[in-house]
Amino acid sequence: MNQIRLMTVICALILTLCVLFGGYYLYDRYYIRDGLREQISQLVTAQEINIEKQDNSSTVSIRSPEIENFQSVYQKTAKLVYQRLGSEADIVFLDKQTENLSMLYEECSFIIHEGIATGKFQDMRTQVLNLAAQEGVQCDLTMDSSNIYLVLKDEQGYLYEVIPRINQVDEWEKLGGDMID
Repeated sequence: MNQIRLMTVICALILTLCVLFGGYYLYDRYYIRDGLREQISQLVTAQEINIEKQDNSSTVSIRSPEIENFQSVYQKTAKLVYQRLGSEADIVFLDKQTENLSMLYEECSFIIHEGIATGKFQDMRTQVLNLAAQEGVQCDLTMDSSNIYLVLKDEQGYLYEVIPRINQVDEWEKLGGDMID
């Protein structure tokens, strides 16, 4: 009699676990991932949207060659992603970088980070736009209170970058650090 009850309990436990894990899989697959893909597709015409979950972090990768108003698309996408996956999720807009665009971005990054550090955003914008014009590259540079958004395009490719506007010196001091040892 005890053996029959023990087998019944084990079978019920296994069945319950299968239903729970199956339900979680379906929820994650159809509500979270597919639903998020569909909502992102409404914001931007994407060639590819990948959602990867590893441990406690998630990465959403989006490939789209034509994005009108990158800042707005990024902000709306971030809101959707953070609602569904949490604020620790990463959002990556995959681009088609050429050697010319990569080199131009390296040069622009110094100007952008100097602008963040000094707060001279008008000078930063002017310098970046002039540098891009010299290289014959279409440039869109915008910002909000959290990020700077850079889009570079030429005939062969495009580059999307989101640069956080965190003043690194202030953040280091908040953590109790001293920049000079």
